[in-house]
Amino acid sequence: MMGRAPTRHKPSTVEFTQSLPSHQARTLAPGRRIDRRGSDHSLERAASPGHNRSSSPAEEGSALHPARNLPIAFVTALVLLAVAASSTAEAGGPPTASLVASPPVITVGDMVQLSGSIGEDPSCLGPRPVQLEWQQAPSAAWTTITSSDTAADGTFSFSDGPQYSGAYRVTLAAVGGCLAAGSDPVAVGVRVLVDSSLIASSLTAGSCPTIHVTVSPDKSGQNVDLQRPTGAGWQTVETLALDASSSASTSPCFGWDDIGVVRLRLRWTQQDQLNDAGIGIVLALRIEKADWMRRIDHLVGGRAVSVSVGSAGSFLYQRADTEPRIPASNEKLLLSMALLDSLGPGRRIVTHAATASLQDGVIQGNLWILGRGDPEITAARMAALARHLVAAGVQKIRGRVMGSTGYFGHDWWARGWKRHRTRLYVAPPTALTFQGNVVNGRFTREPEMFAARSLTKQLKRRGVAVAGRAGAGEPPEGLADVATIRSRPLRSILAAMDRPSDNFFAEVLAKLLGAKSAGLPGTIAKGAAAIREWVAGRGVDFSLYDGSGLSYANRVTTRGIVQLLWVADASTWGPVLRQALATGGQGTLENRLHGVKVRAKTGSLDGVSALSGWVWLDKEEAWTEFSILSRGMPKWIASSIEDGIVRTLADNAG
Repeated sequence: MMGRAPTRHKPSTVEFTQSLPSHQARTLAPGRRIDRRGSDHSLERAASPGHNRSSSPAEEGSALHPARNLPIAFVTALVLLAVAASSTAEAGGPPTASLVASPPVITVGDMVQLSGSIGEDPSCLGPRPVQLEWQQAPSAAWTTITSSDTAADGTFSFSDGPQYSGAYRVTLAAVGGCLAAGSDPVAVGVRVLVDSSLIASSLTAGSCPTIHVTVSPDKSGQNVDLQRPTGAGWQTVETLALDASSSASTSPCFGWDDIGVVRLRLRWTQQDQLNDAGIGIVLALRIEKADWMRRIDHLVGGRAVSVSVGSAGSFLYQRADTEPRIPASNEKLLLSMALLDSLGPGRRIVTHAATASLQDGVIQGNLWILGRGDPEITAARMAALARHLVAAGVQKIRGRVMGSTGYFGHDWWARGWKRHRTRLYVAPPTALTFQGNVVNGRFTREPEMFAARSLTKQLKRRGVAVAGRAGAGEPPEGLADVATIRSRPLRSILAAMDRPSDNFFAEVLAKLLGAKSAGLPGTIAKGAAAIREWVAGRGVDFSLYDGSGLSYANRVTTRGIVQLLWVADASTWGPVLRQALATGGQGTLENRLHGVKVRAKTGSLDGVSALSGWVWLDKEEAWTEFSILSRGMPKWIASSIEDGIVRTLADNAG
């Protein structure tokens, strides 16, 4: 029921037969008429008291036509008098009442003013009782709210504060010689009251103030929308369910993008027939930089440094975040993501020992070693393969042990590599590797040959006769496996690549990814294209030309790297990637960030430095993603800036 003003009469429901609207003619009871003064009198019946009994035709004619017995002049006078009386009644009509509501739509808690007048014979204008009645939507029943008297000029007024939408009307009972009158219904809409408030100790980027809302009248179980303006108008950013007290609370968080003035409002959309939609006041929040953000500003100064910090899909800090920069070995971070997503953390790379002919323990031709991109093949692994061959029954090889030079191309170049310098930092990436493709302290372009020699030696140690000398080349078709060895799980290989930032591992694994994505043979270009396509499939546009990050032509942004770290967070392999990265005092962070809970990938080229990954926020007790890319500084200066930013985040952010 509606909330009423204290002075209002207690509403009562009455049995009511609605008066005819003022614009419709009323039907009078038999035997009654209205004179010019508005009083009613009994008419003498034209027929005799017994006019309802049966009569002869003659008698009926006499009763129905009394004028036949009267003089013509008298009859004419009666007819003229009846016509005049009828014209007078039609001209004056029954009494009417008008009613106007102002305003026609209100908000719960506001008052509506209802005023009108009775249009009738001056002697019936007032004072006379007038009742205000109410019909709540969608009910059909009318309830008497209050009553008053008309003024001497027939006017009246009321004030009411309904909680729900509905309609009003007034009725005036017949008094003395004045007939009953009434008004047409007047609709009044009632908006809900959306009362919202903000509770916050500070309004800085990274804070999450509490917004509370109560909707009146009670709308328990219904919803209210938190909205924020955009170029397309007010957009809903969160929908809240109203509790048993018709209230709800939320704590939206504001990041770097929100610095400045943020406007919010809460809106109840119409969810029943009782009320119109309602909108709360606009909450204007000024979001300032947090102290830790100003510290990062100070650390960076005016240098060419890009920084992005993000948490749970929102950016907490951004500086030159869309500036394309060289990632250096942060490229390995992107490669690791693409590998984990494409192959899975548990993937093992198989190296095969195969031949075309094995009969009674004797291989009639050559035994081939088929590499498939395991970067960790060593003499010890060749010893394991020799054991498997002996276990398979191999006793003699009439041909030779041959290392396959296929599956990957022998390319050793990428766009953006510096001639005569880059090859000093990465060995030739081949499908069949051996000892990191380093022999006697120098890179070798014939690792397949050295792998074959190692296996030959291990077989002879186990009593297997090998007739020919070890060699390398393209294997023939139609080979069948005799024995295999499997690599460690990919998660372990990635840790061995990322923590020390191994360029050789990166280019071998990138070729493996390229072969899977674009077909044989695996090449550096195909590997880079596979990483680039994976990145683009996550909505980020980078220019990438290798797998290791040695290319000066590579271009990324800190914003894009953080967005890809969010992808990792949302993936099952995300924790595996984080664990594969170096922490303080480990790998490439051996002399940095001791005591800080961080997992990050470093990057370094001439005049280029990078650090991207996760840092643990003590205040939030959660990991937060970050990326720092710079150029034009000595490495020690760049590293000190990176470390200062990470420590600031660990100690103060959140």
